[in-house]
Amino acid sequence: MDHLGHGLALDHAIFNRPHLPKFEWVDRERPKHYVGFTSPLHPKGVSATYRLAKFERDKPKMSNPTIVSHEGFFTDVPGFENFAEGNSSKMLGSLSLARQGRHFYWGYSIDPARMTDGAKDTLVNVLYYMYEKRGDLTVPFVCKTRKILRVYTHLGRDRQKPYMRGVEEHFPNQLVPKWRETYTPTFAGADAWVAKYLPYVFSGKREIHKDKRYKTRFEVDEDAMALGTPNAERTSLERWVALSKTGKGEDRKRAMRCLERYVRANLRPEDGDWGAWYQKQKGRIVFVESAGFWWLEDPRVLVRELDVKAAKPK
Repeated sequence: MDHLGHGLALDHAIFNRPHLPKFEWVDRERPKHYVGFTSPLHPKGVSATYRLAKFERDKPKMSNPTIVSHEGFFTDVPGFENFAEGNSSKMLGSLSLARQGRHFYWGYSIDPARMTDGAKDTLVNVLYYMYEKRGDLTVPFVCKTRKILRVYTHLGRDRQKPYMRGVEEHFPNQLVPKWRETYTPTFAGADAWVAKYLPYVFSGKREIHKDKRYKTRFEVDEDAMALGTPNAERTSLERWVALSKTGKGEDRKRAMRCLERYVRANLRPEDGDWGAWYQKQKGRIVFVESAGFWWLEDPRVLVRELDVKAAKPK
């Protein structure tokens, strides 16, 4: 990855105030591995020729890497903002400028003396913008999201010599042992596994989900799969809640296990009435995979509630 950025959200404050950055732009032909894919800043894909902004001048020939983050990490946190994507040789959607709560992600490891004027002005604007966000809340990072598994299904697939390590090594080693047995280490095998199991994948709950090298290992929720309830969907939560009251036999048991698996203990109803609990909490909760695959209180809601509380006369 080089020190160029594309897809810049130029209408955002970090590119407009207090300075109006003037970038040096270069035009490039769309790389083959971007064809057919979309990303948060390229929702319609990348055009045949696309424009990139320079963040560094006189880039040295020696290694000076730009830090990248793919969508398998923390982009699912409510309120997350993506401002620019880096020019990655691996895939479309590698972040280079982003915000999560009171934390800003600046992905360019540049010697300040070589920063372009546009990059300098952007950095100053970021400081102004983040001053306004110093009271924002976020959630802790616990595990990668399931999107990282989808990344492996196309990472390096269209190269003249395909990058096989993703599907042969990285994908299976991020599954718990039981579920590795269901996986075939090829691009076709990765496609088939994702199509069948990805909506029911989870992580972050037990020691078995931790790994020294990959940090995160994934498991498939057989309860959610048997009920046909993808674990990240609100309709699934609502069905589990309904089954907790009216369900019979194994369906009710599965629903109760799902509620316990995905609703944080500090949020669960003390009286066991999930229906009343959901009516009270449904506007306050969100599902966040990177926080451990939990339904939890939306940090944006908590900030609003704190602001309202602070505004009340004492």
